[in-house]
Amino acid sequence: MRAATALTAAAPEPWSPEEDRHIPIQVPLPFPGVAPVLPAPIERDDIGPLRDRCARFMQAMVEVLSGERPCRQMQTWLSPDVYATLCRRLTAGGGPLRAPRRRSPARLVSVHVSMVNPDIAEVAARMVHRGRSRAIAVRLEPYTTHRGDRMWRCTALEWA
Repeated sequence: MRAATALTAAAPEPWSPEEDRHIPIQVPLPFPGVAPVLPAPIERDDIGPLRDRCARFMQAMVEVLSGERPCRQMQTWLSPDVYATLCRRLTAGGGPLRAPRRRSPARLVSVHVSMVNPDIAEVAARMVHRGRSRAIAVRLEPYTTHRGDRMWRCTALEWA
């Protein structure tokens, strides 16, 4: 039985004599010296501090979505259109995902940061809320405040 990652190919020249060259053999993937079609993501060492800040931001967002934190506390970190959309969706849907309960608050389970380019980060997170998993995705871009400080600001937000 052949493995799913094996191909039938002609034997390479150094392996077999001239008359045995056309005997099919199994060659495991990936082929040596050939780049994959989609390169695997590379972990960067300098993204650690950003990952920690993103985790804290996403935890605050989880608390807003679950009703444990008021929406206005996130206004500084969100662009005006994202803030308006967040407030509108929370009020139009009958409020946050649920009324807050002290026993089982929503919690952040995983955070994944992807650098689109050196100035744009996309963050995907998973939260657990009342036994169900929900996804949150944000796009963070640098922003210069009126004081001249540079900070990250959320310019896109999606959750399901």
